[in-house]
Amino acid sequence: MQRAVDGDALAVAGGGAIVPGSAVARVVAAGAPLFVPDLGGGDRPRRCFVAPLRGRTGANGALALERDGDVGGDERRALLALAAHVGLALENARLAARQRRFAEELGEKVAAATRQVMENDRMKSDFVAIASHELRTPLTALQGFSELLATRRFAPSEIGRLGAIMCAETERLGRIVSDFLDLSRLERGLAPPLRRVRVDAAVVVADAVEVLRRARITHELELECDSPLPPVDADPDALDRVVKNLVSNAVKYSPAGSRVRVTARPLQAPPAVEIVVEDEGPGIAEVDLARIFEPYYRAPGAARTAGGVGLGLAVVKSLVDAHGGTIRAENVSPHGTRMTLILPAVP
Repeated sequence: MQRAVDGDALAVAGGGAIVPGSAVARVVAAGAPLFVPDLGGGDRPRRCFVAPLRGRTGANGALALERDGDVGGDERRALLALAAHVGLALENARLAARQRRFAEELGEKVAAATRQVMENDRMKSDFVAIASHELRTPLTALQGFSELLATRRFAPSEIGRLGAIMCAETERLGRIVSDFLDLSRLERGLAPPLRRVRVDAAVVVADAVEVLRRARITHELELECDSPLPPVDADPDALDRVVKNLVSNAVKYSPAGSRVRVTARPLQAPPAVEIVVEDEGPGIAEVDLARIFEPYYRAPGAARTAGGVGLGLAVVKSLVDAHGGTIRAENVSPHGTRMTLILPAVP
């Protein structure tokens, strides 16, 4: 921008960068005004006066005046005062912009936290409804069969069949209650109680698969276990729960007649035991993979596919973490889900 001042041309301009070694660069570095008697390049002396624009952290810019002719003391003082006002205005603008950014970021965080709270409330409401149903199912079976046994006479073989059903429903009820207790510990930040001993993982895995194989006639359960496996320092009951939960989930979310494959093998560096459960189901959506180990979380559509309260994998994760192990979920090609559990071996 140009305009006439006492017959002289006054140029006011801004630049995107400061030229190293220039008068402006020296003023910004030193934080003090600078007067140059002659910039050279003309018949008459071309004088320059540069005043720093100061902020909270020092000079962050400069106000420069160039003219042919003298730059008197009054003009220099006026430029210093103007530079002080401009520096203050720039600092205020910078603080206002920072405050706006902070307010926007805070608003986004509050909105995200609100959405998360609402999502947690929704999941807990769904959990209460599903849990009530899951508890009612075995209780109804136990009540019905016990009433039959109390009021009617049955052949010994029929009594044995009804007793086996009641035993299975009692075990199911026990697993649900155990999951509730483990969830309570999780929400209080407590590790699950463990009675750790030196365990042969191959025996625990084989026993768990064999129990489920006898109970599940709708799927083909395959077990491939390298021998020998190094021992692990684990709670055998907890490890049994982990394996049964993973295999039961694989059966639950894969079509009848498909194969569920369980493998166990040693790892060398560092020494560990890897247990893999792989099914031939539809797999898990990528957006849900990162959340399936959260309490209450169930992938959209999971409730229509199979029953459950959405606690099993959260409990599995807490038990694995308590053992110092890791667990991850991934999809396999062409379809299916793979759960990989790694437990450190005893040195």
